[in-house]
Amino acid sequence: MVTAATAASSLVYAAPAPQRIVLAGLVTEADRYAAEWLTLIYTEAFRQLGVALEIRNYPASRASAEALAGNVDGEMVRNLEYQEMQQVLVRVPEPTMFVTTASYVHRPDVTPAAGWEGLRDTRYHVEYRAGYMVMGKKLAAVVPAANLTSVRSAQLGLRKLALGRIDLYVDNIEVVEPLLSSDEFRTLGIRQASVIERSAVYCYLNRKHADLAGRLGVVLKKMRESGLIERYRRQALADSR
Repeated sequence: MVTAATAASSLVYAAPAPQRIVLAGLVTEADRYAAEWLTLIYTEAFRQLGVALEIRNYPASRASAEALAGNVDGEMVRNLEYQEMQQVLVRVPEPTMFVTTASYVHRPDVTPAAGWEGLRDTRYHVEYRAGYMVMGKKLAAVVPAANLTSVRSAQLGLRKLALGRIDLYVDNIEVVEPLLSSDEFRTLGIRQASVIERSAVYCYLNRKHADLAGRLGVVLKKMRESGLIERYRRQALADSR
């Protein structure tokens, strides 16, 4: 016989959503297009969940440190494989967006092949943005250690590329392409040389917010299916020009 006490004990209650969430961002105002797109997406998503959002932008390596220390509630965008590299955060089940990783060159004689394998045993000096652990791990698997370095920001990587201090700069096109249209870089002759990978990126939240992560995934899926995320992309792109 099922008693009222037994029935009550079998119920699973969702944890109440926090009133406020602080997310670490990996982009800065200099990365205007990507920064605005992400801000539009997450502001609306958390609004629908009734949660106030604060975004604190850090270099990628600092964002990881802040999240792992519990100083922020999560990170705005990381790759699928990021889950394997830490134990403090949980991945929101629905991707926020899809990004494309590419290589950029300045010299006309630098012509890498496509994909990660296109960089295997390369003689070129390759650089990527510090703190992008998944990207760094994949590059380290194909690029000789002596030829691989990291740099603090996309802007600095592109400056070093233009000056001939590196041969290839690897980053996401969503960050680099708007920079190449800016006054500083548009006349320098930097070009995209190869597409390396297209992949999904996800929000990660502290494990104490695991229930909220599931609900955020539902909201992001609805926003994508309704076309709202794409509308935000077009808005951010127009505003960055």
